[in-house]
Amino acid sequence: MTLTLRTKLNIFLTLVFVAILLLPLFTFAQGKQTISISPTIFEASANPGQVINSEGVKIINSNPYELEVYIDVVNFEAQGESGQGKFIPLVESELKGNTIAEWLSVKHETLKIPSEQSIQVPFSISVPSDAPPGGHFAAILVGTKSINNDEKQTKVETSQVVTSLVFLRVAGDVLEQGSIREFRSTKLISESPKVTFELRFENKGNVHIQPQGDIKIFNMWGQERGVIPVNRQTMFGNVLPKSVRKYSFTWSGQWSMADMGRYTAVATLAYGQDSKQFASSETNFWVIPWKILSLVLLVVIGFVVLVSWAIKLYIRKMLAIAGVSPELHNVKQHVRPSKRSQVSVVAPIEAGILDLSYRMRGTESWLDKLKAVSSFVRQYKIFFIVVVAVVLFVLATIWYVQSASVAKRGYEVTIEGMGDNMKISSEQVAYDELVNTTEGTHGLNTDSNVKEFPAISLVNQSGVSGLAAELKFDLESKGYEIENLTNDLDITKVNTVIVYATEFSKEALELSKDVNDALLSAFDGETKEGTPITIYVGQDYENEVQ
Repeated sequence: MTLTLRTKLNIFLTLVFVAILLLPLFTFAQGKQTISISPTIFEASANPGQVINSEGVKIINSNPYELEVYIDVVNFEAQGESGQGKFIPLVESELKGNTIAEWLSVKHETLKIPSEQSIQVPFSISVPSDAPPGGHFAAILVGTKSINNDEKQTKVETSQVVTSLVFLRVAGDVLEQGSIREFRSTKLISESPKVTFELRFENKGNVHIQPQGDIKIFNMWGQERGVIPVNRQTMFGNVLPKSVRKYSFTWSGQWSMADMGRYTAVATLAYGQDSKQFASSETNFWVIPWKILSLVLLVVIGFVVLVSWAIKLYIRKMLAIAGVSPELHNVKQHVRPSKRSQVSVVAPIEAGILDLSYRMRGTESWLDKLKAVSSFVRQYKIFFIVVVAVVLFVLATIWYVQSASVAKRGYEVTIEGMGDNMKISSEQVAYDELVNTTEGTHGLNTDSNVKEFPAISLVNQSGVSGLAAELKFDLESKGYEIENLTNDLDITKVNTVIVYATEFSKEALELSKDVNDALLSAFDGETKEGTPITIYVGQDYENEVQ
């Protein structure tokens, strides 16, 4: 078949149009490059005149094609309070030899990394003999183009840059001094136990410091309700000299009526390499669920009114039995002092007992006795209503005291500014404490005893803080590997249940024997925790532990 010129032209224009549409897609696919670097922070100490030779940084190319990268060294200083930094490139006309970026030299300024491989790039730091003591900070930038290119050139391409920070401490007259400038909760009053804290730490010295410690939260009865670790497992909480660093934490506690009221949060931080120094501060906030509290106040007020009214009725009855008029102004008119009966506090109760005895005297069958008691209760219903109300009030008070005196409750902590906001549960904190206080490596997995087993998650739904942490410690001593450890603050269950994917029924049965014959529940696919097996810890495990 012969194509006409018009048909050929239409096909050509169609192909051009399709190519134009697809061109950005190909460009974008090519532009999605991935580079990573390790370590992200390099820390070292040196004396003036010393040369530090390092294995350097590892640059990783995870792309399916060769990648050419450029390496630049710049000075680094703090910017703002969120931990962000400011890069200061070297300018030839301003070089004076007194910054770390001028002392640091890398072996390569540009190199090509094969696809899906990595290259180690050594560097050295030549510290001048007259280098000022204290902290010096630089950044090794690795990108797909150099930052030193001519800025007058027109560039449409973008560059991905990864960074490794270099913190150098030069010996000499080093000053380590810091303080907590501000520690507060963002809300003074909250309806639920969920509060965000802001802690601002100021470095007044000439070297970087990393404050480490914790924030402990106590309810109005002095019971601990949360521990927020500060820089326990991270190197990204450094505070550079003459700067302020702000840390943000969100605490969510397990809800309990007994825990409403005034809370106190105490921050205690330690810092310093030469000698440990401490800084502390505290703040207060209130947890007041005003809707529930309003209902409780109404109940208490109603109880007080009821009891007051009942006492007045009881006194009137007591006086009436004694032959004394309840009205004060009629006392002398009705009864002469010489003929007044003795007023007894228990007289109404004695009269009631006599009345009940009289009613029961003529009854023989159980049905008649029941009718007599029912008639007696109806006649003296106010008395019994008050007694029941007092008993309920006493029981509620006992429950409140016991609940308020619970040593620990579950909680979750969100550390903001750590990637996607790092989350730590009270179970993980309890597990870390359990490991640290246990001698040797008991309870920890080693290569020799780890079982070949599908991934396991642990969720504490018992309402007892630390119970899942104890189970994890026990299971690891038996060779199981626990992937996730969390708690569910909204649910309280009695029974421990193992939820598992159907293809792991044999493994779940074996695991159940090591968890005190816990209940089993098959699930099609992965559990909502993202693992083939999840153990939901209930209150029955606490009884087994005890």
